[in-house]
Amino acid sequence: MIAAIIALAGCVFLLGHLAGPMLLRARWFAGLPGTAVALWTAALAGTMLALTGLTAIALVWPSTPGHRLIDWLADCLPKDGHAISPVAAFATVLLLAAVVTSLGLAVPRVVRTVRERRQHRQMLDVVAGDLSGTPDVRVLEHPMPMIYCLPARERPIVVTTGALDRLGPAEMEAVLAHERAHLRQRHHLVLMLADALRAAVPWLGTLRLAYATLPGLLELAADDHAAHHHGRAPLIGALQKLSVASCSVGALAVNPATAYIARLRIARLTSPQTPPRLPHVRSLSWFAVSAAVGVPAVLVTLGVMMLPLPC
Repeated sequence: MIAAIIALAGCVFLLGHLAGPMLLRARWFAGLPGTAVALWTAALAGTMLALTGLTAIALVWPSTPGHRLIDWLADCLPKDGHAISPVAAFATVLLLAAVVTSLGLAVPRVVRTVRERRQHRQMLDVVAGDLSGTPDVRVLEHPMPMIYCLPARERPIVVTTGALDRLGPAEMEAVLAHERAHLRQRHHLVLMLADALRAAVPWLGTLRLAYATLPGLLELAADDHAAHHHGRAPLIGALQKLSVASCSVGALAVNPATAYIARLRIARLTSPQTPPRLPHVRSLSWFAVSAAVGVPAVLVTLGVMMLPLPC
């Protein structure tokens, strides 16, 4: 058990404290945003799994079904009158309070995002129409040129009439490819995970940095996908014509959130030193890397927890 605790605590320290600053200092992330997103997500998933393992070991060690921390402390720690039960109970209450507090901070954010996303979709069902010939796009009557995606089973991409009026056919195809990359690679789940973990464990540096860094990296990764399939020129033209605006909660927009972000993305696409999305990056998905890190950690943790618990 001591070895498992040390290993999991080391994972929390390495992934939760050191991985984020190291990734942030990397100079290659602008050229390979897909790889950077995969590494950031793996760090988030590994930190979450390590914290979950530590909590499980601290609260319930299943050498026998229903074995609890307070029972283990009563059996194994030196007996000193009646002091053992209050100490064990206090430690258990503290751990449970920490878990409940973390869940109380994270779960409402996830619920709020899901609820607002559902309400937005319901509004679009009433006011938006379908775009003929494009089964995954709906049209919203609005003069502001905006294009964004909202995860849904039917027509998840929203295009305003202002965007249809300003963008040419090649530019429209490029931005639609950008939004489809967001949907296909489940970028909304990455952002939801980063938001929930940052709220639950705000004292871990990697989680705070991921929350601030991942939105921009996801946009760069989607830009690379669009540029790889439709060229850079149409995407640059579209970015120059679309309005600078932030999208609603739970949505991902090709529109830059600020003028600075717009200039940064255009400069990156214009620079010949920044390669478009590379083939080996295209096949690297964030959930595959997370599984490669998380599955062994879960199996090792469960295996160690099934061992007999010595005093």
